[in-house]
Amino acid sequence: MQPLDMSQIIDLDRYPFHQPESQRLKSLMARGKSALEREALFSLEGFLRPEVIGSMAKELAQLVPRATRYEARRVAYLEREPAFGENHPHNQEHACSYHQILNYQIANDSRLRQIYYWQPLTDFLGKLCGYDSFFRSDCPHLALTAKVAGHGDTDGWHYDTNDVVFSLLLQAPEAGGEFEYAPHVRSETDERYDAVEAVLADPDRLAARPPMAVGNLTVFKGDLSLHRVTPVEGARRRIVALFSYDRQPGMTFAQGYIEELQSRLPDQAAKAG
Repeated sequence: MQPLDMSQIIDLDRYPFHQPESQRLKSLMARGKSALEREALFSLEGFLRPEVIGSMAKELAQLVPRATRYEARRVAYLEREPAFGENHPHNQEHACSYHQILNYQIANDSRLRQIYYWQPLTDFLGKLCGYDSFFRSDCPHLALTAKVAGHGDTDGWHYDTNDVVFSLLLQAPEAGGEFEYAPHVRSETDERYDAVEAVLADPDRLAARPPMAVGNLTVFKGDLSLHRVTPVEGARRRIVALFSYDRQPGMTFAQGYIEELQSRLPDQAAKAG
């Protein structure tokens, strides 16, 4: 694929990441930090140029036959809590199903990889999150990935294990596939299970549904904010790319999780069957 100038991919008139001292970017930084502190989420609307979105989504859609397939019921937390009953909000299970395209499956010359490796964007995101050091992940499987959800697929209620998630919506479904979350529903010292239980019981009233248009880059602090993606409806898939960073260089994900991903690849699943 012929590389494009970054101004042909990202709307640099609106988001001049390459001009860190510009007043426009300083204002953006201030608004973003305020939004993350207040709402745990900041969305850069119109981040991508409209002309590139379709081809980027198509490139990922073509990789789905080679992607891992995840189908399971899981709790919202890292693991179950034996001290609590099955109906306790900590132990309630939530359906999850989607395809995940792994880093090494995405072409080296893809627009998506070009964005991920663009240093001015990395610098901006690190400062936005308030980190003194900030590096792209070196993980060959999960540094750069994409989740693809078809009809009936969903990403059930959960917290993220990392501080911040960076996502780029490339294709929206015909219906469903909405991101819902409860900002700061827990703290680092208090799980606030009563509040969690209330959200699970009545998300229509208690969960926020921020508008997420195709082409938006979203920064989300999901470690303390319970969230999910509602089931996708219709033939058009929901496609979202995910960028992984860390405060330390050379970060890779746990080997046990990588082996689990590998076991769900189509060729491995066929052998197991």
